[in-house]
Amino acid sequence: MRAILVLLLAVSVTACGITVGLPRTPGAFIQAAGGNTFEPMDTLDPRNAMVYIYRPGTQWGYEELQAPTFFIEQQQLFGLKSGAYTWLELHAGQYEFYARRPLSVLFLDTILDIPLEVEGGKTYYLRYSEDDPVNLNMFGDLADDLQEAGPLQQVPEGYARQEIANLRLDEPGVYYGGTTYEEPRWAPFYTYDPDRGQARSAGELNWWQRLTGR
Repeated sequence: MRAILVLLLAVSVTACGITVGLPRTPGAFIQAAGGNTFEPMDTLDPRNAMVYIYRPGTQWGYEELQAPTFFIEQQQLFGLKSGAYTWLELHAGQYEFYARRPLSVLFLDTILDIPLEVEGGKTYYLRYSEDDPVNLNMFGDLADDLQEAGPLQQVPEGYARQEIANLRLDEPGVYYGGTTYEEPRWAPFYTYDPDRGQARSAGELNWWQRLTGR
């Protein structure tokens, strides 16, 4: 009976145009983040924004059985356990970015919901901590430009790089090009098509564009 209910739920969610799977990220209590420590990433295209989302390790976080899951524009992205970080590459613009708390095979309440706004060519650091938030006023005039929603806070690069340096990549980051276009991060050479307003795949490029990436 439980399997049937889960299947019906998945079908109904897909029918609504929402790409949501099952919670898949165990908490640090079950399996601690075991990837490499932080390394800056280059964007696929310099006109994109790179967003790092990280979660400092805390005692409360290390006792978590299931990690919260992040979504963008109704698309499921990744979970984020205590002591881990991941990344998200975006075209410039504003996105509905939110996180939900899992319980077994279901998602329950929404933990945070923010209209995330990014500019192309810039790097952003988003700090997630439910039990140890920072006082953004400590950053002075910079605080006016920092985005915040519940336990998710944008912090300046200098502050973030000190905290994120020893955190580990637990789940691969995601390139998100919007609901009409998505490109795997490993895809070779692509560039924006000014006539179509989106990126072209390698198969649409001539030999010179494939060689130079232009």
